Amino acid sequence: MQNALETTFTFRNMDSTDALRDHTNEKLEKLDKYLARPAAAHVIFKFEGTEHVAEITLNVKGGRFVGVETSNDMYNSIDGAIEKLKKQLSKQHERIKGHKGE
Repeated sequence: MQNALETTFTFRNMDSTDALRDHTNEKLEKLDKYLARPAAAHVIFKFEGTEHVAEITLNVKGGRFVGVETSNDMYNSIDGAIEKLKKQLSKQHERIKGHKGE
């Protein structure tokens, strides 16, 4: 299944790699159940000193969600940012679900 999420990538102070793009897209697919269409993601990878920073911004119907994570490994930063987004989306999803019954 093709990921319907429109994703743009920005690399700051580092080279662009397909491995980072693929890893990020794979992780973003797990958020599909929370996302309303249309949705767009902007992913920023950057180095700050010796730290790897992944910043993911999701623009969806109903709001904007941002996950930022810093670690010594870019893949850990991506995973952490995705987890933060998952928590925000899950909370929003439960909030909407709760209103439908009332």
